Amino acid sequence: METGKENEGEIEKLASNSLVSSRLVLGEDIVNLQDFIERLNRRRVQSSFDMYRIKELTLELTFVSAFSHLYYSFFLESCNDEMSCISNEIHDLAQTLITLEFPTAQVYVNGITIESSESLFHSSGEDMLVNKKVYDLLVNIRSYFSSHSYVTTMTEDRFAELLDVILMYLQCQLKCCSEFFFPSMTQYELLHNVIGNLRDFHRLKVNGCVEYETIEYVLPHLQLMALRVVNFCCFTLVDESAVSLVDSKLANLLVEVIPVELEVMHICCTNLKGSKSEEVERFIKQLVEASPNILRESLIHLQEHMVNWLTPSTSTCNIHVMIEFLLIILTDVLKDVIRHDKLFVLLARVRELTKEVFVLVRNLEENMNEASDANLNLLENIELLKEDLKNDFLKARADSSQLCFPMSDGPLFMTLLLTNLNDLANSNASSVALIKEEIKQVKEDLEIIRSLFGYVEQELHRDLWTRVLDVAYEAEHAINSILARDHGLLQLIFILPDTVEKIKLVKREVQEKLPKSSGIIVANAPNKPVERNSSSTVGKNNCRFLRRRQSG
Repeated sequence: METGKENEGEIEKLASNSLVSSRLVLGEDIVNLQDFIERLNRRRVQSSFDMYRIKELTLELTFVSAFSHLYYSFFLESCNDEMSCISNEIHDLAQTLITLEFPTAQVYVNGITIESSESLFHSSGEDMLVNKKVYDLLVNIRSYFSSHSYVTTMTEDRFAELLDVILMYLQCQLKCCSEFFFPSMTQYELLHNVIGNLRDFHRLKVNGCVEYETIEYVLPHLQLMALRVVNFCCFTLVDESAVSLVDSKLANLLVEVIPVELEVMHICCTNLKGSKSEEVERFIKQLVEASPNILRESLIHLQEHMVNWLTPSTSTCNIHVMIEFLLIILTDVLKDVIRHDKLFVLLARVRELTKEVFVLVRNLEENMNEASDANLNLLENIELLKEDLKNDFLKARADSSQLCFPMSDGPLFMTLLLTNLNDLANSNASSVALIKEEIKQVKEDLEIIRSLFGYVEQELHRDLWTRVLDVAYEAEHAINSILARDHGLLQLIFILPDTVEKIKLVKREVQEKLPKSSGIIVANAPNKPVERNSSSTVGKNNCRFLRRRQSG
């Protein structure tokens, strides 16, 4: 019995020594990889192909180095045959790079001799060997993550290291490959910012600033999210078609990741709000200040994702309406129109609605019942928040009484305005969805008014025609502001609804004062401009029409 125990102890001791040895070797490999990356970054090559391959290899080796950190801090203790193989490949690659010598050559620039390294990538045997070793290693790493997509035994310290690894890689991605992944750089920046916030949030627990029970339920989501991000990073390096697919892969990843960020915001603004920790207080303040931009960029991404990947339907239309409404709020929220003491509460409302929208989109992608109660409640939630904005959140009511029609050619303005209103009413652009009903109402009422106002009526009822032009101009200005998200919140909540009612009242007055037949009798009369005292010095070059704001 004692001999058996001694043997077991000896085996455990050997295993422990082997583990320590593996850690030391891998630690040296990490340093060697990082040194080689730094050497690549310092090199100056002459051809664009060389520069592309240098940056590509830099990114690949950065990922391997980051993975080595991850393996060193987490996976090594649960070592298996697959991971042992990867560890050996990392060591083999590091040794190959150490022994690889770079010849130098002299080149002449403006009569000056400069020592310049010849390209590493000219199809020599060593170059091809490096490329193959890197590629095979990335394939094996990707295979490992694909078969180990969810890990439940990650300690807090090691998960913190994993988040640091992801950030290190994403920073390199942004730095090295902006020209290669240009269409996706905004999304990469969004992903980087989200991971950074989640890393800082997790540090609060690691540093003992928050109780485990407070954030317990969100930790598995954080870990799953992090491993998905690592899997994505590996995919973009290994798959030959990754460049063409990176947009869709990244878009889908963000739809999964951003709700975790929103949940963290919720925890900070509820469970942690009363914390006495200065570190927690500082993080919450930082998160609140950054949240309008984070929410705005997240919604813009989701809007683009829906246009590209979801079939139009009643459900998607309602979601577009909600997204546009939230974007208008978030664009104006820091423009001193929201009561300061209510800003925190409003952002909480916006955050919860944003999370609801992301969940709905994810459900639609998974072919769940698109006529869900949550979807049907979207429009109701918009109306409720509009009322609260009007009565509680906004500092003051907007005033449109000073807006007067500034042009001399009223008939031309009406023609162009109605043409553009018709285009907007028939547009499927997501930016139009929020106010499409108002646009249709304004268009219909102005069409009726114009049908009754011919040349003679404009001369006989100059004051009434002037009022028609003024309310039409107010409508144009309000719609422009909302579509451009340029101080659109006050326009949406106050001015546009008021202007719609003004146009209705003017329409009734026109119908009462002008017989229906009068417009027909003078239909062929010339559209002589109606002059106003304030417009005698205003040239046609100052006209502003609605054409500039339609998209899609």
